[in-house]
Amino acid sequence: MERPRASSRSGEARGRFASPPFVLGGFLLLLVLVFAGSYALGAAVGPIGPASDPPARPAPSPTTHGPHHGGH
Repeated sequence: MERPRASSRSGEARGRFASPPFVLGGFLLLLVLVFAGSYALGAAVGPIGPASDPPARPAPSPTTHGPHHGGH
């Protein structure tokens, strides 16, 4: 009995798509898509926490005797 030969096309196609430049290009494309989606979502939602800058306070007057102003 003769066995059917495996088609060499499947090996060629798999080798072509598993080559390092193709895999690296796919990974970089996926990375760009994930970052672009993350940026778009962040821009749409906006900031979700309190402001990073504390509220402005007036400067203490020179006559204030606080713990760091030398009121011994």
